[in-house]
Amino acid sequence: MKHNTVSIDETIKRAAKEAIKEFDQEKKEEKRKNVFHNTKLLLEHYNDLVSHVNNAIDDVNKLEQDLEDIDDLDRDELYILSIKKSKSKTLIMIAHIDMAMEVLKKKQHKMCSPEKYRALELFYLKEKTYEEVAERLSCGVVTARRWIREMTDELSIQLFGIDGLKLDMIN
Repeated sequence: MKHNTVSIDETIKRAAKEAIKEFDQEKKEEKRKNVFHNTKLLLEHYNDLVSHVNNAIDDVNKLEQDLEDIDDLDRDELYILSIKKSKSKTLIMIAHIDMAMEVLKKKQHKMCSPEKYRALELFYLKEKTYEEVAERLSCGVVTARRWIREMTDELSIQLFGIDGLKLDMIN
């Protein structure tokens, strides 16, 4: 009977370890998908973000930067401060994206594959279809899609650091 209990305990421990391992793996995959999704969203809306910064109205009535007391602010002034804050955050994100794109571009030129970067640029920044990208780069649509996905993965690493890496080797 005691031998049977040990066997059951060992089986439970093994099952628990396996469940934890599987759960951790699923979390890593979910995190990787989220990073990829966030990178795609940033790229898809890059032109909108630039437009937002260029067109945000944040200087109504020459609102002074150094208002001393928040109680003195009326509703319109608070709204304008909110727009300024949004514009500042957007400017920072655009600068970060631009820097990451430049690093990616240089890397692809160094690797003698500038067409991969160009595919990403055409698709997201120039808003071309996969078919148009393929035509411009004299490749197949499947190849254009693959290049864009590869570059989006690479850009995720530039934008999000370690969170952009696949951490499969750490187990």
